[in-house]
Amino acid sequence: MDDKSAMRRTSVLRNGLYNIGAQAVRGMVSLVSIPILIGLLGLREYGVWSLAYAVLMLVTISEAAFSVTATVFLSRDLAGNDSAGAANTLGFLLSGASIVSGILGTFLWTFSPVLVRALVHFSTADRFTASQALKIAGLAVSALVIQRTLIGIEQSFDRYATVSVLDLSQSLLTNGGAIVVAWFGGKAVELMKWQVAAVVILTVVHSCVVWNLLRGRRLYVGWCTEKATRMLKYSAGAWTSAIGSAVFGQCDQLVVGGLLGAPMLGVYAAITGITSKINSFSGAAVQPLVPALNGGNRSRISVVSRLQEAAQLNAFIAIEIGVILYILARWVTQIMIPASSSQVVIGLQIAAIIYAVYSLNAPGHFVLFSVGAAGLNAAITLCSAIVSLALIFEGARHFGLLGAIAGNVAYLGTVSMVVLGLRKINAGSIRTYVRWIAVPLLCLAVAFLFGILVGDQLWLRCGFVVVQSAALMLWFVREQSQFGSFAPELWRIANDRGLN
Repeated sequence: MDDKSAMRRTSVLRNGLYNIGAQAVRGMVSLVSIPILIGLLGLREYGVWSLAYAVLMLVTISEAAFSVTATVFLSRDLAGNDSAGAANTLGFLLSGASIVSGILGTFLWTFSPVLVRALVHFSTADRFTASQALKIAGLAVSALVIQRTLIGIEQSFDRYATVSVLDLSQSLLTNGGAIVVAWFGGKAVELMKWQVAAVVILTVVHSCVVWNLLRGRRLYVGWCTEKATRMLKYSAGAWTSAIGSAVFGQCDQLVVGGLLGAPMLGVYAAITGITSKINSFSGAAVQPLVPALNGGNRSRISVVSRLQEAAQLNAFIAIEIGVILYILARWVTQIMIPASSSQVVIGLQIAAIIYAVYSLNAPGHFVLFSVGAAGLNAAITLCSAIVSLALIFEGARHFGLLGAIAGNVAYLGTVSMVVLGLRKINAGSIRTYVRWIAVPLLCLAVAFLFGILVGDQLWLRCGFVVVQSAALMLWFVREQSQFGSFAPELWRIANDRGLN
């Protein structure tokens, strides 16, 4: 393997580590804020806030089309030193993001009262509060669409460290500020106002970063109708895929809130808010696979080794976090929701297993995007999300909280992306892929049986988590060392950060 190839390969690990570091801190901040906000707001008001925030995230799905398109197309232009192509890519991204930003912001500001009418199990006061919060969320949506597009541009320039620092700063601002606002008596409306302020501040900072990157490469903003058409088609596929993710990740809260009311929505949002971090962490770790596969070296050996590295990193993180939440569910729920019932504990355990397994779809998800199969990605995501949403609806209707949580199981259909991704890049069979991650899968199976058969002694369960975590870490380091880049890369990053 030549030096240039090695540099590209190790950048997947390096950028994955940057993403993981920021995601870990952001996740911890978010996890800490959940029980604090529940304590300050109460379950009912927290349910109202969760609903408003879910709608905000749902409407912002359009940004995913532009951020993914930016990473795919612009990284390809930059790798080929195609300044004219990069200019045309930037022209489509910035103009498209501006138009969508204005449309979505206006929509949410105007139609927020209509959106909350279906919440028949919310009180009149709760619906009014949600409506006011959603109106203000329109401003946050406009800023977020622009911001995430700028992040896609930064990632194309391989500025993952910068993106991680700024995302972490935004997380600290939004979550820390929300706690302060709630401490002084603020409710859902005041929390949303703080969201707007934090998002706008960080969007301005991202704008400055992108401006400096473009100026440093002497890039300008151009336009090419033919390329804009190609990017629009690709964006449509990415957008459809994002809709599927949003249907699964946000619409479920609308369904649960509409059927079970604000207090039970607060419990559901707390559980899925924690377990969704499994997907966030493990997915962020392998996201750099997209620009890596769009680089210059596309030999089969290079592609397979990059995919194996990403698959093992993804499985290590997803299953490790899932096992911790599953084994220690009783104590986690007591921290989140004091005096929580056994139903809440079981709900967290179910969600932990489902989210850990479905998060294994991340390498396949990003491979399909990198090879231009956004439409196929979208079809799988949307179908899985629709079936999942239907099961959540029926589960909540007939079995309450546990039924709603169990309905998430249909999203496991997205793991099929891995099979299709392997075929697209000719990287071997699913048997080979399973062999790559066999140890984490075995650990998950052992943890599942341990959780059923062993009692609730804290010392015993903590001991199991420590032993299994050590075993998984040893496996991961040993597997990555075969590439010859793992240890040097960690050492180089440590030196860059002044840790050695």
